[in-house]
Amino acid sequence: METSKTFTDLPLGNLVATAEQLKGDGWRCVQMLCVNTDAGIDMTYTFAKGGDLANYQVRGVTPDDTVPSIQHLFLGIFPFENEAVDLFGVCIQGMVLDFAGQFYAIAEKEPMTILTPEAKERKDKEAKQAAAAAAKAKQDAEAPSEEKASGADNDIEAKLAGMDPEKAAKVRAALEAKAKKDAAKGGGE
Repeated sequence: METSKTFTDLPLGNLVATAEQLKGDGWRCVQMLCVNTDAGIDMTYTFAKGGDLANYQVRGVTPDDTVPSIQHLFLGIFPFENEAVDLFGVCIQGMVLDFAGQFYAIAEKEPMTILTPEAKERKDKEAKQAAAAAAKAKQDAEAPSEEKASGADNDIEAKLAGMDPEKAAKVRAALEAKAKKDAAKGGGE
């Protein structure tokens, strides 16, 4: 028996109509999962019929969005919708079985939307590197041709911009001391 697995982006406003259509065509809703992304919460609804799976992705749900429940069509989705409320802070309205944010006994409100220190550090480092690369590109574009010859200095500055500020200050101080020493020797290496 041949099976298929599809992934389709679905606007939030089309969720209920799509679920109604799938139910009418004999599909079952077997799960809904959430993933925290930079754009918000991505919600993936999985429907099954025979050996086929159809995944519909509602992307970038924010705290300002209201997601309609599909429990009235697929009661078995109640744990997934309550989980989305408790762990991700998604506002889902019209749930048949609504645990009002008490489905899980958790100490932290919406724990899946909180960045770990490692993830925050990684995001901050990526942002610094991107800013440094943009600054270098701008500087290269604006620099006269003789300044472009000092590309090595620009490369060092770009690397320093992505470093921990304390380490970068130490490296700059060491480079300045070396430059002064070289200048005192007459510019030799």
